[in-house]
Amino acid sequence: MRILTTITTAIVIMAATFSADTAAKNHEVKLLTADTNGQTMVMSPGFLKVEKGDTVTFVPSDVTHHVESMSIPASAKPFSSEMGKSFTITFNEEGVYLYKCTPHFALGMLGVIQAGNASNLEKVKSDWTKASSGVVMNKERVDQYLSKVK
Repeated sequence: MRILTTITTAIVIMAATFSADTAAKNHEVKLLTADTNGQTMVMSPGFLKVEKGDTVTFVPSDVTHHVESMSIPASAKPFSSEMGKSFTITFNEEGVYLYKCTPHFALGMLGVIQAGNASNLEKVKSDWTKASSGVVMNKERVDQYLSKVK
């Protein structure tokens, strides 16, 4: 009986672990100098909706790109990658994340990720309004991305 209980417990633990591992997804965002549509300095996709616990891997197309958080949920940790290096982050806090490629910020190389509930959307919009004066090209992208947040 003791062996049966131990085996049952082990199976339950393995099933719970397997379920947790398979529930989280990894998404990819490409940091592109130019995409196939002719857009320059673009995150692809520019807007991404993920679930809490999912990961996103940012893949730069060359050594001049990286990602850095600009506006994030209050309980989330800011992030910044090394130049030209792939970077993976787990989104453990729900909310909207606005991020940029710092060298190409003025060219509108920004992106938006929504992880679960968008409880901080108004704060992100306010932060974007303040920062947008530093963007001289492709400024409309962020407004388009933010309009997709639900």
